[in-house]
Amino acid sequence: MSGGLFRLVTQNLRRNKKNFIFSSFGIVVGISTFVFFMGLGEGIKTVVLERIFIINQLEIVPKSYDIGAFRTEGGLFGGPKLDDATVARVQGWEGVSGVYPKMKLSFPARAWGGSELLGRDFYTELIADGIPPELVKGDLERPERFRDWEEGAIACAADGECPDSSRCTGVAAGDRKICERIVCTPPEVDRRGRPLGDGECPGRSYCATDTAHCEMPIPLIANPRLLEIYNGSLHTAMKGTKGALSKVPKLSEDALLGVQVHGQMGRSYLGESQQGEAITRKLELVGFSDKAIGIGVTMPIGYVKRFNDQFKGEGSSSQYHSILVETASNDVVAATARRIEEDLGFALDEKHEDAQRAGLVITIVTLIFSLISVIIIVIAAVNIMHTFLMIIVERRREIGVMRAVGATRGAIAGLILMEAAVVGLVGGAIGSGLGYLLALGIDRIFRGGLWGWKIPDFPFKPETLFAWEPWFFLVGVGGAVLFCLLGALVPALRASNMDPSAALTGQ
Repeated sequence: MSGGLFRLVTQNLRRNKKNFIFSSFGIVVGISTFVFFMGLGEGIKTVVLERIFIINQLEIVPKSYDIGAFRTEGGLFGGPKLDDATVARVQGWEGVSGVYPKMKLSFPARAWGGSELLGRDFYTELIADGIPPELVKGDLERPERFRDWEEGAIACAADGECPDSSRCTGVAAGDRKICERIVCTPPEVDRRGRPLGDGECPGRSYCATDTAHCEMPIPLIANPRLLEIYNGSLHTAMKGTKGALSKVPKLSEDALLGVQVHGQMGRSYLGESQQGEAITRKLELVGFSDKAIGIGVTMPIGYVKRFNDQFKGEGSSSQYHSILVETASNDVVAATARRIEEDLGFALDEKHEDAQRAGLVITIVTLIFSLISVIIIVIAAVNIMHTFLMIIVERRREIGVMRAVGATRGAIAGLILMEAAVVGLVGGAIGSGLGYLLALGIDRIFRGGLWGWKIPDFPFKPETLFAWEPWFFLVGVGGAVLFCLLGALVPALRASNMDPSAALTGQ
């Protein structure tokens, strides 16, 4: 844009300032609405598809069939099995970044403890599954604690390289030194078979009553959603009860890390396993991860395999309950899901369908609000057209003079369109800024409340309701310019086709 044309455009805009401010008001409102709802939709989608449903993770499960009031897995005549062969096959697929088998405890178990936090011991059925530790390595502050302490020999050169339950006194093949568990005197047990102490074992270890050796607690991780449900719903409900439950405090991740409880394998409050003598182990919470089981706790899969073989029967550890597949990107999720269902003959966990439905609903709602924003902008564009038509009538003599001294039709049309582009650019920038500021204000109220009123905590409450992409603002400003140009197109053509003599004589 030359300096003379820029001055002329600026002069014309200032001369008709009130008209342009009024006509661009709709552009500002429409663009601010568009930016606000795009950020809100993206933020909600991020929470739903990355926290509640993790879209790039597919969980393979056996197909299930309903027979009357019952449901059976694998079909009436058997079906493909989730075993190591399936894991190896899926690992070879293009676009798959990780394959992690999962296995549930398949026998009765129970747990008790928590008096140091809650003021008294609580008793519960133990619901647990097992996963490979590498699946959650990036989620834990101290991933080295979530490991199978009983998986293979640990080579060492000194006692400090061994876990608390062992000393560097063992000898393996080739005179290699390995960690060897410390012999201990088991503590006494009560009439229900529960140990009355930890025995004389160093550090975090304890003396197991069945092995008479020091053992490391079985490391556990929990899903943070479980803690959110407790703090957001269960704690509120318990405050209205009588007795000790009304005094149960809210809990945080930091307060729970390192807490140890007892777990009894092979016996629960509902029954006992069909084989094997019940054993008691200590359990220690070492972290939180979204990949942990939703209700219950998760431990390294090696423990689950050994316990299932011991209490359910040899070979129970050869078949998994599900397999988690991580894709390298969201672009290959659909193709991977089809291969799982069509090539392998398995089903996907219900969470995948829930995630698809949730994503579709969020997208539709966002599009509806975006369409409302576009309608507002279109109305504003019509208003801009009327404004320019009115201004052209007022500037007929001026346009006639310009044509008489040699201005081309293209120059006249370009002048009008340039004025419209500046109106769109300014209106789009103001609208985008207002939409962003409105979002910041809503976010602040969402997090901190307003005038003493605060939104209570609830499960999965996010830190922010919005997520921003640079293209939101580019589309906002660009859309404002585009609709202003469209609105000014008819007036620009009419002005360029104006006869100079008629314009000067007022005809």
